[in-house]
Amino acid sequence: MPSTLETYKEFFLGSSSHVVELELLEISHPDFTQTYRKVRNARGGVTVTLEDSSVHTFDYAPMLIKQTETRDNLDYGFNITFGDLGEILPTEMDAVAAAGGFNVLPVVTYRAYRSDDLSAPMFGPVELEVQEFTFKEQGATFLAKAPSLNVSKTGESYTLDRFPMLRGFL
Repeated sequence: MPSTLETYKEFFLGSSSHVVELELLEISHPDFTQTYRKVRNARGGVTVTLEDSSVHTFDYAPMLIKQTETRDNLDYGFNITFGDLGEILPTEMDAVAAAGGFNVLPVVTYRAYRSDDLSAPMFGPVELEVQEFTFKEQGATFLAKAPSLNVSKTGESYTLDRFPMLRGFL
């Protein structure tokens, strides 16, 4: 299996102009009525093989996906704006609130496929947590970021209250 770098290199430098990068999102939460599988740039939807060899259909949804950071950053994430799901997601979030399920954040799984090879992701899966939701007339906007794995601090704080002998070095 080629590496991600090799796959990207071949895609951007060696593929024909009619081959596009398909961006797919999978939105899930234990209290949602279903897992939403959406593709940004394939109007008829696509059926793809995921990394676990399962086959799923991703329906088209008008959306805008903007990266917040580069992929090699720990703060990597996306600002995602949905048009059609703006009516569905508020209902799902109300169900999560009614079930008291906000101690578990919704998960967005991002994958990128080549339009000529739907047998394996070209990039991903990248699992991100939904940090904020905003609902407007135009649809739903949310911020999906990498999970915070290091929430505890390491080291020790050196303050003048705890270490008065530091005053001489200031």
